[in-house]
Amino acid sequence: MNYLVATLVLIAVIIVTYLIARLVKYFITYISGKTGFSDWMMKFHFGRAILRSGMTVGEFFGRVSEWIILLAGALLGLAVWFQLVNYGEFSAMVIDIVYTYIYGFMKTFIIIVIGFILTDSFIGYIYKGGDSGDSIEFLMPVAEYLRLLFYLAVLIFALEVGGLSVKSLTTMLMPIVWGLTIIMIVLAIGKITIEVLSEVRKG
Repeated sequence: MNYLVATLVLIAVIIVTYLIARLVKYFITYISGKTGFSDWMMKFHFGRAILRSGMTVGEFFGRVSEWIILLAGALLGLAVWFQLVNYGEFSAMVIDIVYTYIYGFMKTFIIIVIGFILTDSFIGYIYKGGDSGDSIEFLMPVAEYLRLLFYLAVLIFALEVGGLSVKSLTTMLMPIVWGLTIIMIVLAIGKITIEVLSEVRKG
């Protein structure tokens, strides 16, 4: 009888969670369109990347929210099932998974979104600083290099806050960062050298 009741409760939790997830997805998608949030996000590289994936910004955040609620609800329902059939240790294990991974992912996701938006805003100011074609041509690789570095820094920080180990990721990315840094230094030196030689020839 305990197993029957526990299974009915689990099914009820999953159904309620599914309905809530669908409502939240619809609400976020609707509000994003009505408030102009989707249009505002299009000002940023992050928002345009979402659009290129085939979704609007509202749909993207709505789907992410939907899947978080579905996973959390299903796992919590499973924890209740274990508790009702007197498997408290498994229930505690599932609760720990929810807190570690679901809650950790939420923190990571929020930090990534905010960090990427701030990065795109900063890079936008760099582009605005180029008042001529030559300046923009020189600033573009520098700005995109900085964007990549800040994206990586935000990603690593977000994963750390989310409770995931980033030691292996940092070790793997270091050669890439150094390689990009060397390329940027070579490009900068080459640009300066060309400008100096041009001025010498004019003189």
